Amino acid sequence: MLDPARHVKPFVHASATSKALHFSMNEIQSRMALADPFALDLEYTRTMMGFLLLRPEPKRIVMIGLGGGSLAKFCHRHLPGASIQVAEINPHVIALRDDFHVPPDDARFRVIAGNGARYVRGGATRCDTLMVDGFDSDGQPGGLCSQRFYDDACDMLQP
Repeated sequence: MLDPARHVKPFVHASATSKALHFSMNEIQSRMALADPFALDLEYTRTMMGFLLLRPEPKRIVMIGLGGGSLAKFCHRHLPGASIQVAEINPHVIALRDDFHVPPDDARFRVIAGNGARYVRGGATRCDTLMVDGFDSDGQPGGLCSQRFYDDACDMLQP
């Protein structure tokens, strides 16, 4: 079980048009448009979906980092043939999933409380898409930037 005391507790900032997840007021981790909670509101999330140009119908997607769930919600809604697992290390982030309309766990979608680098290293079932969007209050953790992680990620991906 993840120890909440080891993780920074994010906060939610709401405006008339959006809701955002923050670790500090200077940086937005995730933002959701209230008028369309399943849209990709931040440019980088739209860019991350570029993998669809190469793999338009993924069967198994693994995501490292849940945040406000923008990518997870988008994939769940628009890629109905995909199984989606999301590894999130911060229990405080997972606790906010309902605030951001993240779907409940079911046969095709699951949020796993755990370290994403360890999840990939642990020999999780191979996937055809691996999305790495793990950040904490200090930026991207070193465990997601190491040669070992990249090697483990390569081993996890289908040919």
